[in-house]
Amino acid sequence: ECSMKFIDPESDMILKEGEEGILSVTVYNNHPSLTVNPRLEVSVSSSWSSQPKRSMRRMYPIKPGSKGMYETSIKWDERLPSGTIIYAVKATDSASGFTSEPESISFKVVGKGEKKTEITIVNVDNFIPSVPLENSNAIAVIIGNKKYKYPDVPDVEYAHRDAAAIEKYLINMFGYRKENILYFEDASKSDFERVFGTKEVFKGKLYNWVKPQKSDVFIYYSGHGAPGMQDKKAYFMPTNSDPNYIQIDGYPLSLFYSNLQKIPAKSMTVVVDACFSGGSQQGMLLKNASPMYIDVDMPIINSNFNILCSASGEQIASWYPDGQHSLFTYYFLRAIRGEADKDNDHNITVSEIDQFLSEHVLYMARRLYGREQTPVVKGPSNHVICSLSGK
Repeated sequence: ECSMKFIDPESDMILKEGEEGILSVTVYNNHPSLTVNPRLEVSVSSSWSSQPKRSMRRMYPIKPGSKGMYETSIKWDERLPSGTIIYAVKATDSASGFTSEPESISFKVVGKGEKKTEITIVNVDNFIPSVPLENSNAIAVIIGNKKYKYPDVPDVEYAHRDAAAIEKYLINMFGYRKENILYFEDASKSDFERVFGTKEVFKGKLYNWVKPQKSDVFIYYSGHGAPGMQDKKAYFMPTNSDPNYIQIDGYPLSLFYSNLQKIPAKSMTVVVDACFSGGSQQGMLLKNASPMYIDVDMPIINSNFNILCSASGEQIASWYPDGQHSLFTYYFLRAIRGEADKDNDHNITVSEIDQFLSEHVLYMARRLYGREQTPVVKGPSNHVICSLSGK
C-alpha cells in the first residue's frame, strides 16, 4: 500500500516562480511476516505533453508492519508553461511481486510572467487526512447509481467514483468501520426498500443496524432523481426504474425522510447529490419535457439532523470533469478535508460547509455551464460534521 502528498510553500498545490515543492511517497508493508524490497514505478505526465515520462526508484527494505518513505524535490523551472503536472506511483516488491494499487497526485504550475490561476484543482482522492477517531457504533449507507438499465436514461458518469471517495473519507476521517457501511453501486428499487423500509414496514436494514441514541448515521446518494409528473413530488431513481413511470418505479423522497425520522439515531447526516427536476447533465430524462420545480426541502426534526442537497428547485446537478467527480461532491470533499475550517478550530460545522459550498458550487456552475446550482444545506449551524483533531 502506498500514499502520496505534495508539499509546497503556500500549501495551495501550486508551484510558482522561485518555489520548490516536495513530493513524498509513503509505502506501507502490511504483511505480518515478510520484509519487502519495494521499487517505485513513477510516471510523470502533464497537460502540455501527451507522452508521460517513466522511471524506476528503489527504496530500502521495509520490515513487516513498518513503512518507508521516498521524497524528491520539485523546483519551479522557467522553461515550464502553465498547466498541471500529474505524478502516478505504484510500489512493487522485487522478491514476491506483490504490487500496490496505483496512486496519483496532481499540482498546478504557473509559468513565468503569468499570474496564479484562479481555479485550483485538488486531487480529493489522494492524501485523505487520517484522523485518530473510532466511531464503532456509526452506521452509513452509500449509494452510487451510475449505470441505468433503460436505454434512454444516461449514465451518471462519476457516481461510482463519488461513492468510493465518500467511503474512504468516512473510514479515514469519521472513524466509521467498513463493516458498518452499507455500500451499493447501482442500487435497485428493492435495495432502497430493504435498506430504508417501505410505507407499510418502516424498519428496514438501516433501522435494524442502528443502536438507539448511540449510532451516528451518514447517508450518501449520487445518481439520478426524477419528478412525478402527476403528483409533482421528488423520487430517487433506482437503476431499474423508468423515469416515465417514476411514481411506480421510484423511491419517494418523502417516504425516505419519513422513515428516517423514525430511526432513533444519535445524529443523522444526509448528503444527496442529485436533482429532482427531470433534468440531468446530459439532457432531460423525460422526453418533450421541461425542468420542473421540485421542493427538496425537509423539516429538521431535532438538533442532530443535517441535510445537504446538491441543487434546488428546477436546477441541474453538474459534473466537474477536472476534479473527476460531480461538482457538489468534489467541493463537499474539499470542505470536510479542512478547507471549510475558516476559524481554524479543526471542527467543520454545518455553517462552514454551507458557506464553502455556496461560494464554490454556485460560482463553478456559472463558470463551467452558465447555469445556477444552489446547494441546499439544513441543520443546526454550529453542529460539527467532522473534526480534524479526532475529538
